[in-house]
Amino acid sequence: MLLVGFGIHGSSTGVTAGWWAPEKPYSGYLFNPPQESAREDEIGLRDLLMAHARWIRWDELIISTPLSLSQLAHRPRFPVVNTNIGNGQNMLSVPHTPVWHIVTLARPATWGYFFLGAQRGLAWYWWFRVFSCFTVLYLLLEIILRGHRSLAAFGAFWFCASAHVVCWSLWPAQFTFFPALGCLCAYHLLASDKKSTQMISAILLGLSVPGFIMILYPPSQVSLAYLFLLVFLGLVVRDKLYASLKSKLKTRMVPLSVAALLAAGLTLSFFITCSADLKVMSKTVYPGKRVSLGGDYSFALLFEGMYNLITIYKPREALGNQTEASSYYYLFPAIFLMIGFSRRLTSRLGAVGWSLVCFLTGMLFFLFVGLPESIARLTLMSYIPSNRADLGIGLASIFLCVYVLSRIKDLKLETQDRRAMWSRIRPWVVSGVIALLFVVHGLVLRKLADGFPSVRLALIVGLLAGFLSYCLAAGKSRLFCGVLTVILITTTAVFNPLATNLDHIYHSELAEQIVGLNKKSADRPLWITYGGVQPGMLITALGGRSLTGVHWPPQLALWRSLDQTGGSYERAYNRFAQVQFIYRPDSSWVSFQSSQEDALEVYIAPDHPALKSLGVRYVLAMGDSQRAVEQSAVDLLYRSSNGSFAIFQERLH
Repeated sequence: MLLVGFGIHGSSTGVTAGWWAPEKPYSGYLFNPPQESAREDEIGLRDLLMAHARWIRWDELIISTPLSLSQLAHRPRFPVVNTNIGNGQNMLSVPHTPVWHIVTLARPATWGYFFLGAQRGLAWYWWFRVFSCFTVLYLLLEIILRGHRSLAAFGAFWFCASAHVVCWSLWPAQFTFFPALGCLCAYHLLASDKKSTQMISAILLGLSVPGFIMILYPPSQVSLAYLFLLVFLGLVVRDKLYASLKSKLKTRMVPLSVAALLAAGLTLSFFITCSADLKVMSKTVYPGKRVSLGGDYSFALLFEGMYNLITIYKPREALGNQTEASSYYYLFPAIFLMIGFSRRLTSRLGAVGWSLVCFLTGMLFFLFVGLPESIARLTLMSYIPSNRADLGIGLASIFLCVYVLSRIKDLKLETQDRRAMWSRIRPWVVSGVIALLFVVHGLVLRKLADGFPSVRLALIVGLLAGFLSYCLAAGKSRLFCGVLTVILITTTAVFNPLATNLDHIYHSELAEQIVGLNKKSADRPLWITYGGVQPGMLITALGGRSLTGVHWPPQLALWRSLDQTGGSYERAYNRFAQVQFIYRPDSSWVSFQSSQEDALEVYIAPDHPALKSLGVRYVLAMGDSQRAVEQSAVDLLYRSSNGSFAIFQERLH
């Protein structure tokens, strides 16, 4: 409530201030540092003050946040089809945007935009996801761990504070919230005899299903669905919820019907509204036709998250950018080793523990061995690229670690084991083996990543992993949780900024000109833009119409109307795309290019007849593109005071 009330959010949208509002320094942080200098950046002052917007969060700062703000600026507000984006875009296909539709009941992260405005709506969206995910995971782990509340809270914190969650702008928390809520509510629906608990669980279960479906990101959805299905089945077996199942279902017919009707009704409404768009998405070059069979992953990359304290701030080319390199502190190898060393733990692991072991084993088999295409497609594993498997594996690893800690605490394995000597030695053996494993991993990673990590760093990580594994095997839960909490906070606490306003979007020289020209027009003028940094997204965020920006699904009819080859360029534009126009001096020809899998460059002159037939009126040129655009048959309307942009108007004749 405090964070939302003060409009504090963690978006990296401040990066765009240097592009869209360069005339004044950006000061929208909770703790603004002194005048910027290279030296301050070197000593990490901006990081420590949480005043460092991350340009690597491009898909958040240039896609999801502007798209959400464009819904507020649209007239009428919050439409299903945003007519300001190209020929119109169905906004239900983007899980982060507010849409005035019945299915928004299952998109609670977007509710803030409806009644709190832009800044506080963004703050609601930012914080709701991680707080709600923490709460649901805590409540579910409390059941899994049989009331060990401290361990349950730590497990939820471990996930929410992990680099993979934080560095992906909390999206993994948003994705995880829905299946975790569904698992929790399905359990209470069967286990509780209270009518009120049954009905509340039914309603929340009915909302969690369409909420999960509408994420529309199969790489995360498939693994999470398998994980929580196995966890739920493990709980059903452990607590014998299958006993008298017939009578339970009979007495719960009303809440079960409510859950089914709510889930089916909202899901059906979503599919009816988006059916045409979903068909287009499924046939796109990227990501619709992407197929993964597994078997192509590297041992070096599996445990790359052990170095996240360094890699999410100083990326290594072989590991990808900071976001791509982010993962979890995987300690499940210690649990696997403990299972092999302790018959008592093996026999008492229970249905829930074995379900987690089976999930992790299956995912590792998929990553390193792979599946035949028929089985991969049948099981939907074909939707999971190997480098997108972290979410399910990371969460399962966390669940298994805290679960085993709780079992050791309950069973008091080390004090009750008759082989007292082996009981005392076993944690040290586990520690030594795991330390050696991670040292070897560091040396393997070193070959892949051009000398990173250093041998000394690999030894440090190995020793730290060994120490944590000793704490796991010895059941020293307080020491384990305390040390890992410090590591997690040190790793991710300052990655995202604490920002306090959106002035760079709404109160800049460029914004004033865009809004002013739109207001002067009796109709809704159409814009095109040149010069990178996605100025088309700013136009739509301010309520203007733009042909450039982010298109998902692809607007095939629009591009086909410009494609003079009869469709030979379709492979370039049939994809999820960040669309940019690039100046072409020849006003009689258009070409398309995709420089990377999520980008589309349209080479076209601003005075091309096809653009005029589409109704283009204004041309916004950023940076160096101004000189090129001036050579076309367009008239200059405005040039910025510092020369960062110019606005032109198409000639009527």
